[in-house]
Amino acid sequence: MATDWKFFDARCKVGLNVKQAPGKNSPWSVQELLGDMDQCGVHEALVLDCLSAEASPKDGNPRILKQLEGHPRVHPVWVGLPAGTDETPDPAGMLRQMRQHKVAALYLLPNQYRYTLDDWCVDDLLEPMNEAGVPVFISYDEVGPSSYGTDQTHWDSVVELCRRWPKLPVIVSEYRIRRTQRILYKAFDACPNLKLEVSAYWLHRGIEYITRRWGAQRLIFGSNWPTHGIGLTLPTVACAEIDEQDKRRIAGDNLRELIRWCDPPKPQVDLKPPADELVQWGRTGLKPPGIKLYDNHGHAGGTSGHYHVPDGDADSLIHEMDRFGVEQVCVFSLSGVFSDEMYGNDRTLEYIRKYPGRFVGFTMLNLHRGPDFIRRELDRTQKLGMRGIKLIPSYQGYPEEGPNVDVACQWAHDHKQLILNHNWGGAQQMRRLVDTYPNACFFTGHTTLAYADVIRQYKNLFVCSCPVLEPRIVETVVASIGADRFLFGSDLTDLPISWGIGPILMARISEPDKRKILGDNLRELLTRYSLPS
Repeated sequence: MATDWKFFDARCKVGLNVKQAPGKNSPWSVQELLGDMDQCGVHEALVLDCLSAEASPKDGNPRILKQLEGHPRVHPVWVGLPAGTDETPDPAGMLRQMRQHKVAALYLLPNQYRYTLDDWCVDDLLEPMNEAGVPVFISYDEVGPSSYGTDQTHWDSVVELCRRWPKLPVIVSEYRIRRTQRILYKAFDACPNLKLEVSAYWLHRGIEYITRRWGAQRLIFGSNWPTHGIGLTLPTVACAEIDEQDKRRIAGDNLRELIRWCDPPKPQVDLKPPADELVQWGRTGLKPPGIKLYDNHGHAGGTSGHYHVPDGDADSLIHEMDRFGVEQVCVFSLSGVFSDEMYGNDRTLEYIRKYPGRFVGFTMLNLHRGPDFIRRELDRTQKLGMRGIKLIPSYQGYPEEGPNVDVACQWAHDHKQLILNHNWGGAQQMRRLVDTYPNACFFTGHTTLAYADVIRQYKNLFVCSCPVLEPRIVETVVASIGADRFLFGSDLTDLPISWGIGPILMARISEPDKRKILGDNLRELLTRYSLPS
């Protein structure tokens, strides 16, 4: 099996963007990008200037040429605007300059610069790009003071553009495609020239699903660095259960073929050896023998919901867990988040009965139900095999610091159980809970340092790792609270297992600390809390 997929990152950005806090844990420069590429095993990258993406293509497009000068592994991309102003050259002139400067692709950012993809607005710009075969990336992300959102793409406009220009390579890219996956799939059906940059697609076995339905040629590897770390998407591709030829296409060959139009430089890249065997796993997909992981955050109960979940049944989850060496995963209902939690808990119990040694069931609660209902459901599910509690009041519209949170925590304290909450509220609330209910073991639902001071004072609070999005966050968390209080959580079947382990594998921390996070910590907790009744 191959060990170097020759990754080519399609989505990187350099420069001091509006939210940047420069420092070792907030990279932004070309040199820092190259350092992360070396750590993760990326050969080449397409790079935008933050000025082009956020404020002014007129200023950013020429600046990226200077920023990347002398670095043959990184290739410039430009941002386009509707023709007719003096901000960018006329379309034919822009194409000539792109070819002259080896600018590999064009980005369209219609939300950021407030234009449409209708024919009257962009087709005069696209006509010469179509003739030359320039790949056009479309992103509806709006950066700057506003926060990143999910499901931003205007699919009607994208499909109409693809149909007008059926030979133009069109690549959709955004922060996250979450609940519009079904529209993406229909767009693939409608547009043979449509492709997806995969940093937007955080889905359990999503790479496998698209590859088998529409083919690997539809997918382009990208990281969205530095909004996200390279260690998220790269291991997801490297570990995907697809054949080697398809993996190599997604990793880089598809993109190399698309940018041949400008005859870009072909650098000789000699990657540094991986720092340890866990980095090697992330870069190659080759799991070290004998490794055992324990996962504190997973979902059970089906393959359909607000969004599509491929391969989400119990048998498929066990197959995926076996591929990654996951011995046990704490699971709770996906359907019970927004609907009938009793139905969802019963589905979780089915998983436990089928694979009792692999799934650790957590009872999903809806705190709107009131104290008596909550206690009855906890009593019922414990007798049937549940071993922990899951809260998600922020999704269900219940106050994060409402009184029924204490009902669940009291029950966890009385039964010495693990209890996980999507968000526990403020640090003062967190301190009160861990102090009032010392026999319960508290997990945060997602990575946060909001409770770092509480963690240093109390021994019954742990931070879940899912997801660690930005570069260097694993290092930041370990430096703040220590590796022994950080727990690997995949958030399967919402997210891929590889998406969760990747940033840990690639982190610049010691291998023993990585192994603590990936499994040792939770394995020990499961011997002390939430014991089978």
